[in-house]
This record gives sequence, C-alpha cells and structure tokens, in this order.
Amino acid sequence: MQRILPETDLEKKLMCLGAVFVEENQVLDELFQVVGSDLVEGQELAPEIKEQVLNEIGEYFFRLDMNYGPDIKADCIGILEEFWAVHDKKSALGNLENIRTQGHRTKFNVLKSTLPSDGNIDFAAMEKFKQIFCFDFAENQEMQMSDDDYRKLATWLQSTNKYLKESNILAWDAARYIHLVRLSFVSGYLSDNEAWAEILKLAPIIEDRFGSWMEFSQSFLIGRTFWSGGADPQVKSICERLLGHPASPWQFINWT
Repeated sequence: MQRILPETDLEKKLMCLGAVFVEENQVLDELFQVVGSDLVEGQELAPEIKEQVLNEIGEYFFRLDMNYGPDIKADCIGILEEFWAVHDKKSALGNLENIRTQGHRTKFNVLKSTLPSDGNIDFAAMEKFKQIFCFDFAENQEMQMSDDDYRKLATWLQSTNKYLKESNILAWDAARYIHLVRLSFVSGYLSDNEAWAEILKLAPIIEDRFGSWMEFSQSFLIGRTFWSGGADPQVKSICERLLGHPASPWQFINWT
C-alpha cells in the first residue's frame, strides 16, 4: 500500500514548502468549509482538535498525489516533459539533484556577487554581470536584452538586499523541489518510498535557513521573479493567502 501522507512533523514541514503550488488551485476556502468551525480567532486549539485540523489540512497540502485522481497522470507527464525535460526516473532524479546542489539560487548568488551592495554599478561590474548572465545559454540562443534591460535587472537584483537574508532565493528552489517530487510521483517515475526519500534530502539544506513563513515567502517571490523576468501579482496573492488564511498550513507548521 502506498504511503501518500507524511508520518513525521519534519515531513509535514517539508511538504509545506510546496504549498504555493497547491494553492494555485485555490483550495484554502474549500478547506475552511471543512475545518472553519474549529478555528476561533485568538484561541489556542486543544491538542486533539489541532491534530484533527492538521489531518484535514494534510488532505489538501501534504499528500504526495496532491489529492488528484488517476486522470491527472497524463497531464503531469506532459508538464514534466515540457517544462522540466523529465521523461523517466533517471531524468527526474537528475533534476532533483540539480536543484539540491545548485538550483536557480546559484546563478542568482553569483550575479549578486558582481554588484556592490549599494551605490552605483560601474562599467566593469556591469560587463561582468552580463557575461555571467549569459554563460549558461546555448550558443544559438538569441538574447533579446538591451544594455538598458541588463542594467534594470542588475539594479533590481541589487535592491533585493533589503528583503533577503543569507538564504537568498533558496525558498524558490525548495518549493520547486517539492513540486517536482509530487509531479514525478503522480507520473509514476518515483515510488512513494523513493519520493519520501528525495523529500528528506532537502531537510539539511533548509534547516535553520528561515525564521518565519514571511521570510520564506519573500525568498520564494524574489526567486520566482528572477526566474520569470517579472513579478506576478497572482503568485503574490497566493503567498499572502497562505500567510494570513486561518486554515493555511503555514499557520500550523512553525519554523522553530
């Protein structure tokens, strides 16, 4: 019998890292219809009630299969092929290892290191920034960025110092990692035991890296903006719902 749900607090916390991708389907309000009668603002839940609420939250946010039926398998396979270049177990595990060891945070951190923490970005720094930005693109990949575009990106990257701590955009990589494990499980590329084993490999990487879900969400949003090239108000709204909604798993799973 497959193990779909986490068994430990650590596994629950790790599954919470991918909550943004679950809430894309707007499940919090539906979940509140189930557990809302137990949630009284400003009142601590009795341990047995809290456990019941967490069990219900788990059916929405903690499941490996994201509570999807078997009909979603073909869609997940298509998503993995189109956006992740994943088509079997080997490529799934390779992508997961890449996120663990490098992810988008590596390039982000190297680019940031070329810039002064504040003040003007001189010509030499800007040229180094452009070289690093382009170094991993394919030779035949056409760049549609002007010098002004590069400068805007560098200035934005420099401005993130106000919001990010040492973890930088680790949250973005961590959330993608959990989502990739789920997609790979639903697609049949990873067994349940393999999926949980991969998820637990993330634990030492995120340990003590965030003090709150607010820090995590800032790191996630900046990472997503870096990846997509622009802020997405819808994704920001999802993070805000997870931070403030009474039925959000982020209200029940602490970083400390």
